[in-house]
Amino acid sequence: MSTQSRTSKVLALSMGKTLTTLVAIVSGMVVARVLTKHDYATIRQTMLAYQFAVPLLTLALPTALYYFLPGEKDHNKRGILIDNLTLLSIMGAVFSIFLLAGGNKLLAWRFSNPDIEQTLFWMIPYPIFTLPAALLGAALVVQGKVNTLTIYNILSGLLLTISIIAACIFTKSYSGPILAQVVFAIAALPVVLWLVFSSVPGKFRWPEMASMKAIIKYSVPMGLAGMLGTISLQLDKLIVSSMCTPEEFAVYANGAIEIPLMGIVTGSISVVILADMRKMIVAGKNDEALALFCKAAEKAAWILVPAMLFLLVSGDSFIKVLFSEKYSGSVLPFRLYLLILPVRIVSYASIIMAIGKPRLILYRSMIGLALNIGLSILLVKMLGYLGAIMATLIVMYLWAVPYNLYFINRHFQAGLYNVVPFGKITKILIFTLLPTGLILLAENFAQVSSPVLKLLINTTIFFGIMMFFWNGKIYSFSTIFKRVRSVF
Repeated sequence: MSTQSRTSKVLALSMGKTLTTLVAIVSGMVVARVLTKHDYATIRQTMLAYQFAVPLLTLALPTALYYFLPGEKDHNKRGILIDNLTLLSIMGAVFSIFLLAGGNKLLAWRFSNPDIEQTLFWMIPYPIFTLPAALLGAALVVQGKVNTLTIYNILSGLLLTISIIAACIFTKSYSGPILAQVVFAIAALPVVLWLVFSSVPGKFRWPEMASMKAIIKYSVPMGLAGMLGTISLQLDKLIVSSMCTPEEFAVYANGAIEIPLMGIVTGSISVVILADMRKMIVAGKNDEALALFCKAAEKAAWILVPAMLFLLVSGDSFIKVLFSEKYSGSVLPFRLYLLILPVRIVSYASIIMAIGKPRLILYRSMIGLALNIGLSILLVKMLGYLGAIMATLIVMYLWAVPYNLYFINRHFQAGLYNVVPFGKITKILIFTLLPTGLILLAENFAQVSSPVLKLLINTTIFFGIMMFFWNGKIYSFSTIFKRVRSVF
């Protein structure tokens, strides 16, 4: 496989997640302005219930196609699709039956929001149509239909955004956006199935029990790890939704957002380097594998460290531009959530998988989840909804990071300082302090009241300086000094 081909596939894989996040942000900007906090919270809580259930329902079944399709003969590839589609349809039906049997009432009681009983009732058909559609990405990527997948992701993302916004403006109620998503899912599934079966060769057949058992056997371990990871990321919102009022949840949820840049950078880099690191380790080239891991962390830091510092200073303007003055209380949760970025600079999971220790990820996730649940409940009772993100940060920095560093260092025996390029990351941090300090002055002393204008000024100052001094790489301090002297 060529480097270009591998890169294209990585971009296609990250496109779906990126567009999903962008759709949520763009549509959220409109919905947050049009609806009351209660109605907005009702939408977020309704979708949270579904998003929390998805990892449990899918169990990495779509991911299994990356393993089974490439090695299968062409005449049976559609059969593998049918087996996977059958399993996903069954899992979707299970969640629909749960909602129909009273799950909507249970969740409405748990979230202290009676309106969710009605919205989740509307969502009954949703998983039946969305779960089978989840195999689209893997099927098209394996068949080399990257452009087709990219076009579909872009068009479907735009159409969904337009549908949600139009429904919100027309109804001025939580009913419009939720029903728009249900109707869109129903309309999209036939298109997805046509794309999948027209791209994958083979004959149609009935589902085979032996094949489905093999798919489940392969998928379940990965699915459990993925489920724990997703639950950990959504846990803070679930606990806030359960322990706070819908209005407080709305404020928290708008602040506790992961910027799309994080998923693009870390996701793309980790997938690209995983195969190469594994080959190096198998060949006994541990030093080269560790060097590649550190280089990837450094490249991620070039983007994520400036993004974190810029948004820490500009968080007030950023949140108000996105969600209006009504959600000014979301600024502090947003700034706290940004402190996750330093942890995400390093793709610990990729190197742990490369050394052949995937169970370490599962153990870390299990213990981390248990710690997070206990600490979140305690801190939310003591501090309110801010306690949820505080608990997540404490578990990340005091459990997950030391755990990762310990086992990676135990394998490579390189010393903790050499496992992660702390020196280069610190250099990037120091380098970025100059534009950060300037926008901090502009934020506090410029006589500008408009959040849009403030954000525009900060963006111009910060990234103007970054482009002038940086230009794609981190210069040495002597080079920076010479460049400053050349200006004057």
